[in-house]
Amino acid sequence: MKMRNAAVCLLCLVLALGMGTACLSAEELPGAETYVITVEKALELASDNNLALQAARLELQHAEKQLIKAHADAAVNPSPVAIRQAEVEVEIQRLLLEQTRNQVDLEVRSAYYAVLSQMQKKAIAEKSLAQAEEHLEIIKTKAQQGMATKLDLVNAEKNVIQSKAALEAAAAEEELAVLNLKRVIGLGYSQPITIEPPEVAQEPIGLSPEEVVERVLASSLELLRLQWALELSQLQEESARNEYTAPLLKEIYTNRRMKAELDLREATRRVYLEAKRAWNNLKQAENQVKLAEKELEAAQENYRITKNRFDGGLEIPNNLLRAQIALTSAEHAVVTAIFEYNLARIRLLNLMGE
Repeated sequence: MKMRNAAVCLLCLVLALGMGTACLSAEELPGAETYVITVEKALELASDNNLALQAARLELQHAEKQLIKAHADAAVNPSPVAIRQAEVEVEIQRLLLEQTRNQVDLEVRSAYYAVLSQMQKKAIAEKSLAQAEEHLEIIKTKAQQGMATKLDLVNAEKNVIQSKAALEAAAAEEELAVLNLKRVIGLGYSQPITIEPPEVAQEPIGLSPEEVVERVLASSLELLRLQWALELSQLQEESARNEYTAPLLKEIYTNRRMKAELDLREATRRVYLEAKRAWNNLKQAENQVKLAEKELEAAQENYRITKNRFDGGLEIPNNLLRAQIALTSAEHAVVTAIFEYNLARIRLLNLMGE
């Protein structure tokens, strides 16, 4: 009995740690509240539950306590540099908290749109399977009438098998995407949720490349952190300009200041390139969406024509099958292109601090 109780406790612990849920019986789970997840709701939940954010808040609290201690120590051993170091550490931890918040925001939005993308791909797979099964029934009828070959029948059966496998794969990918979203927003894996698509389409970013770069540079938390580091190194160098500081220490502080200046310059160049790359990625994604939509339009028209000709006895089954496969591929391409566009847009807005 003790071993059984220990096993039950261990199972509960594994579920609590690995799954993020309490140890509930099968009868209790169906009664759990179902969250309706919009992108705004996902961000709200992540703000409350994300573990990385919680850790960053604790680090900030620790730095604030260290600043209080530095002021207390200064009453015994006055040191403007030590106090400023503690102040900068608080500012850095606030900065890191903001960086973590931005990173979580990016992860949440990316995970949310990944779920939407997988849901759409699953819907496409379901429609494709229905078409394949309908096509198989038509071929069976034609085969009985001597109007379709055995090869036509085998190809139609193979297409059904492939469509079923594609649907199973799409369902599995959708499940993984949902689990990843739950992880990011801090929900238990067994927590029931429903995904609500955004009501309005994403508006284009009405900025020039130069304006985008300017905003990215102005809002870069990394550059702000390096500016603070430079300020601190300058303060240390200035405080050492007296007859009591050893020449070697003066050289060390000067080297630190020079290194901080170089770090800031290099980071500025790197952030500039990141901004340009993010802008280019967004423009390319926009063009890819337009291209994918045109290719889908062509595939739809090709399928319509081929289906009409097939129904009229003017097209062989294999041509209809190829047209159906091409249509499914084009539908997938549109979903993927829209997802990549949303991802590029989210990343650019994240760089701009929006």
